[in-house]
Amino acid sequence: MEEKAAPRQELQVNIRSMTEGDIEEVLSIDRKITGKNRAFTYDFSPLGGELTMSVVAEAEGKILGFLLGQTSTSSYDAADIALVQNIGVDPEYLHHHIGSKLMQFFTECCKKRGLDSIHAMVRSQDDQLIPFLKSLEFIEGRLVEFIKPLKR
Repeated sequence: MEEKAAPRQELQVNIRSMTEGDIEEVLSIDRKITGKNRAFTYDFSPLGGELTMSVVAEAEGKILGFLLGQTSTSSYDAADIALVQNIGVDPEYLHHHIGSKLMQFFTECCKKRGLDSIHAMVRSQDDQLIPFLKSLEFIEGRLVEFIKPLKR
């Protein structure tokens, strides 16, 4: 007789606004994802984001994911918009819908602030983030990036 694997228990994740006390755990997750040791000030440089527009996912007493966002005025249509500067989930907790929960919470924060849209810049070859954003009803925008390399 075959034994059936026990169903994976749903992880109880709380999404909340980020505080300064979360920064070290956010950096730790970023290091796990990127392999880089990036330090930043409270304006989140170089990771990007504003503390008041950033959110974290926590469960089991620790931060499992983050979304760093900021507000801006779009230069091409003069609308107040939100920018997703960075989103990350601890690799040990992928496939628990943490990224989706972060984005849902962030979306509600943006609606409460009366913002017109949420924008995210993504590398054109990013085969993980592009499908993720499309699954959340993001569409391709009108801007295309142009780069001029500078010779030294």
